[in-house]
Amino acid sequence: MSNSMELLLIWCVGMVLGSFFFCGLWWTVQRSLRSKNPATWLLTSLLLRMTVTVFGFYLVATHEMSNAPWLRLLICMLGFICARLVISTVISRIDPKQTTHVDEPINQVSATEQLNSSEGSQHAP
Repeated sequence: MSNSMELLLIWCVGMVLGSFFFCGLWWTVQRSLRSKNPATWLLTSLLLRMTVTVFGFYLVATHEMSNAPWLRLLICMLGFICARLVISTVISRIDPKQTTHVDEPINQVSATEQLNSSEGSQHAP
């Protein structure tokens, strides 16, 4: 395989890793907004996404395609960043009605409930 084809393949690997990472991040945020325990979603997703991404970069750096591991890592990182730009552009164009929007966090009491509870708890001396 020619050197330019190898670098194109490495760039594609970076795009795949970046797509996995940033699509996974977006999906996790959407799920955690609807979850009763968002910390579990966020932590588990972070560990999974980081493990896959670091392992992918490790494979790119140690694979015996050519003698320039830093160039391979740089090209892979370029693909990773390009995937971030593509994913953020695509997600910003998604119809807001399709995504989950939460006006108030699950564990937060609304302002009217706080006002009602504070009026009932005040005692006259």
